[in-house]
Amino acid sequence: MKRQLVALVGASISGSPITLSGAIDWQEIYILAAAQGVLAIVLDAISLLPAEQQPPKELKMRWIASTMAIERRYNHQRGVASIVADKFAQRGISLYVLKGLALAGYYPRPEHRECGDLDCFLGAEYERGNQVAEELGAKVARDYYKHSHIHYQKLLIENHQFCVGIRGSRKLKAFERHLESIISKGATYIADTKLIKPSADFNALFLTAHAMTHFLVEGIKLRHLCDWALLLAHEQDSIDWAEFYRWTDRMGYTLFANTMTAMAIEYLGVEVTNPNIQCDSRYKERILEDMFCTGNIFNRGLSTWRVRMLSIRNRVGSMWRFHKIYHKSLLGHLFRQVWGFLFERRPKL
Repeated sequence: MKRQLVALVGASISGSPITLSGAIDWQEIYILAAAQGVLAIVLDAISLLPAEQQPPKELKMRWIASTMAIERRYNHQRGVASIVADKFAQRGISLYVLKGLALAGYYPRPEHRECGDLDCFLGAEYERGNQVAEELGAKVARDYYKHSHIHYQKLLIENHQFCVGIRGSRKLKAFERHLESIISKGATYIADTKLIKPSADFNALFLTAHAMTHFLVEGIKLRHLCDWALLLAHEQDSIDWAEFYRWTDRMGYTLFANTMTAMAIEYLGVEVTNPNIQCDSRYKERILEDMFCTGNIFNRGLSTWRVRMLSIRNRVGSMWRFHKIYHKSLLGHLFRQVWGFLFERRPKL
């Protein structure tokens, strides 16, 4: 069922007709698609299947209802986010969207890219953005150094003070400074809103760092691979790959990025023609299997300390991710995090 799910996701991205091989357990595919964050994307592919391979009517109706709920969440997020961006723009604050709505436009149907909360970056206007949100009647929690939580009109907004976690690491601070220096170069507004899609160079590095963090802590899902695949499909000739690899080499992300590229090509059918793009197939099978063996520890209503303990357990239980892909010591990684937590609670660049 896992391979069939991956084939359906690839067909949805390409829009190509597909015929599945082997027996099909549609209930299992539905469960897997929901867990992988690609439920609506797979429904698009189902319409490309021959009549004899369609799922049972009852399940298909349930699938459609679930997809409509995803569409409603997307439209709600986009609507509220646009209102917030307008209010910020009136105060001279630029709202850059991280992931989510900034990537949805690459999908054949943007509303089928599942969105959770809204991640944004306001640059030097981080705290003023918090204050403006409070003036609008939003509730703002500033209990984490990396970002605040803004609750406004049933939307959770993560207002990032930093794009990546920088605590306890000079290298990550340098990476953060680079990300902030390129976020606006070639940035564009999202359709008719004041929401800003960061530059392709920024998105390539930020997506890699974000997915790498998830990979090390809890594993990644097909949705992470879809985001990377579609960024490649649309922006491969817009990205400065020499600069991209200079930073991924420095940060230890290159093998992970190259494996994700190989997976996008071989599993999702993305056509990569830019000769400057590297790929590495050695660990694609292992990472694909790993996608279906891990669970999300974030956004589950768990306490902060519970998430911390689970993240440590996950790291220890998946040391191969550090040794084979990251080429870094797990103990060194944990030591840096503990040191940062104890002695750099509120880091600065």
